[in-house]
Amino acid sequence: MTKLILWGSVIWLAPLLCYMLVNETKSKKNIILGVTLPAEGRSDPAVEEETKRFRRNEWTVCALLILLGVLAMLPVFHDVSMTLWMIWIDLCIVLPYIPYVLSRNKLLKIKEERGWKRQDQTVKVDTAAWQEPKWLSPWLFVPPFLLALLPVFFDRGMWPVYLIDALCIIFFWFGYRYLYSTRSEMVDGDTGLTQVLTRIRRVRWGRVWLFTAYSMAALNIAFYLFSLNKGLGVALFVTITVFICVIALQMEMKMRQLQEKLTASSGKEDYVDDDEHWIGGIFYYNPNDRRSIVNHRIGLNTTVNLASGLGKVMIVMSIVLLLGLPFFGVWMDHMGSSEITVSAEEGEVSFRSGMTHYEFSKESIQEVTLLEELPQDLRRRFGTAMDTYLEGDFVSDEYGRMKLLLDPTVSPWLLIRTDEKLYLFGTREGQLTRDLYVTLSE
Repeated sequence: MTKLILWGSVIWLAPLLCYMLVNETKSKKNIILGVTLPAEGRSDPAVEEETKRFRRNEWTVCALLILLGVLAMLPVFHDVSMTLWMIWIDLCIVLPYIPYVLSRNKLLKIKEERGWKRQDQTVKVDTAAWQEPKWLSPWLFVPPFLLALLPVFFDRGMWPVYLIDALCIIFFWFGYRYLYSTRSEMVDGDTGLTQVLTRIRRVRWGRVWLFTAYSMAALNIAFYLFSLNKGLGVALFVTITVFICVIALQMEMKMRQLQEKLTASSGKEDYVDDDEHWIGGIFYYNPNDRRSIVNHRIGLNTTVNLASGLGKVMIVMSIVLLLGLPFFGVWMDHMGSSEITVSAEEGEVSFRSGMTHYEFSKESIQEVTLLEELPQDLRRRFGTAMDTYLEGDFVSDEYGRMKLLLDPTVSPWLLIRTDEKLYLFGTREGQLTRDLYVTLSE
């Protein structure tokens, strides 16, 4: 079940990312697949042929990624499921951009052969189009912040999680206010067009961050309801997550549609061409631009200038993260099969697995119960939940909050109530757990 949930949470990323990249074959702000083209270039037979080839290649990559994901769910790969999951995420991030970069390079070659490359490559700013931004009031982010904190008053045990989520909303206001390039969206010499494009982007940028803030508050409430009722919490959490993804996609695509429509007649004479500053059409690198944060050329997003200090730090962190994912998967797979050791000597009871260690005195034990079945309504609050490994803070309606360290596939399990806490333990050898029950019951 855990495996299905894991793959269900990411498998849709492949068609989504491919869809977003395929959408870039439509001209927006005179740009197709990261290449600036004049109006005549957008209907050039060679350009049209290359965009068709790109669409075929991109959807082939999408089909390959989905096939790899389905194969990784087969039982034969059970012992390395997390490793394959992490590797797949890396592939999903990287593979769709290979056809993109290859087709972009071909379009750049066509552009140079046709003489469409502009010689003046300096960054242009239409000062006449400049309008002082009207920022949303910070007070608009206060209601979702308070809503995100609300569960703290009813569920004190998980206050760190709720507090972190609430603090994220403060970051969302910071992101709205400072992770945006205030430079005008200049496409050509049309000042009116620049003003409209800039105003639309600013307004929608604010909507995105405000929507994200309220979404975080809703997820916090769903997380709290999950601790009360597993079915209700899961249903609400999934509903909110799907809603967030759909609205976020709708906002991005609506922005792209507006950019496409408003710039449909642009590029006939003068047009801005800064292709040389975009590596592969993806990464912005311009030592002559002092900004650390810049707007993506199309859509709503922003990115970093890799020539800046912040950009260098971000690219290094991204590379380390991508390279580290498979190793993290190996660690997770090892943890799912790692030995769970027990010790009941010299008056101390100890359960250990990897870096997890629970210990208490035998005198503090009030009651020991041998369970042949786990509680049906067992819900994780904080910790690890895998098909063969449960560890951390869990809760059930029958027993309340408890600490877990066990393999849910190997019965029986020990329910141990001490002076301070309730524990549910188990080993990977059923007879060993039974022997320990006899020892602790004496």
